[in-house]
Amino acid sequence: MKRLICFLLLFSLCAGILTGCSAKYPAQKSTGDESRVVMTISLDGEKYDIKYELYRALFFARHTELDGGDAGVWASSESEQYVEKINELIASDAAKIYAAIHIAEKLGFDLYSKEVKKQIEEYIATSVEGNEADIIGYGGDYDAYLAALSDRGINYSVQELLFRYAIALEKINEYYIGTSDDALGYIPGEYEVTDSEVRDFYFGDESVRILHAYMQADVVTDAEIKMQTLAESISSLEPLEAALYIINHTAATPTDLIINKNVSGIVFGKYTVNSVYEEYSSAAFALSAGEVSELIEINDGSRGYYVIYGLEKSEQHFEDCFEDVKAAYLDNLIGLEIQMVQTALAESAELQNGYYKISHEEILNYGN
Repeated sequence: MKRLICFLLLFSLCAGILTGCSAKYPAQKSTGDESRVVMTISLDGEKYDIKYELYRALFFARHTELDGGDAGVWASSESEQYVEKINELIASDAAKIYAAIHIAEKLGFDLYSKEVKKQIEEYIATSVEGNEADIIGYGGDYDAYLAALSDRGINYSVQELLFRYAIALEKINEYYIGTSDDALGYIPGEYEVTDSEVRDFYFGDESVRILHAYMQADVVTDAEIKMQTLAESISSLEPLEAALYIINHTAATPTDLIINKNVSGIVFGKYTVNSVYEEYSSAAFALSAGEVSELIEINDGSRGYYVIYGLEKSEQHFEDCFEDVKAAYLDNLIGLEIQMVQTALAESAELQNGYYKISHEEILNYGN
């Protein structure tokens, strides 16, 4: 589930840039055109400027949902309808980013401190160089890293907020859920939940239990065909057999699917996942036990395919995986709070003068 929840790093964006930076990988200044304000959102006396660079990146991330890959629609007689819809999506996505920042700052965290600046620099270095765990990187080639960002409509300023957004979410989680300290051990957060609350969440309508299979399109040859075959194959299998089939035919970690010879699966709530995974979440909540979803294509910076298998909730699973269920409940509580702030921010969206210079056709040619 970590991949699903942490993908957000790939779609966060920034209002400022690190100037005069002595970091290993120096900041790249935005152009005047990129810095122009095209939209604003506000809440509790705080106003957030959405600059063209952010609008562009969010457009890149979302446009295929509307145009299906046909760039011509943005210059067609129906272009106004498409633009209206994409603006709603962009306002909502930008609002989610700034909702996390807004909440973290209200909780007393300074997201523009020297400490955060250093943390961002470390994130960039890891992204460029990779690590031994799970980041491939670009072999230390900073230009290649920046070019890869550009391919997704993202410039330096945009990817900086990507990390600032991630840090905001980390701080929110630490505040409400708690954190571990080398010297002090576990430090509890502000949320105090009872077993009965966790039980109500698990057996109620705000959570779902599933198995999922995933293949990355640029890593696995014929990933779409193979995932379609997998979906057809597991549709007639019992849960344990389906889990074993997924383990044998994908790169899934066995302990993520099976614990003590029993199916564990994933539990998550309605407010847990990000907008890029809306189709994934909707499909999961629509499934009955034993049902299999259609192929779900997700592009969260790397394109891939998911297939979801619905699982029944059970007393045995609840008891065996209580801590995981509790974690899902806490994630859902935070997700709900962020969504409420996000909704309020999105409803406040106002277009600014800089917006009227936008050419959606030109956005699609960025980096070419």
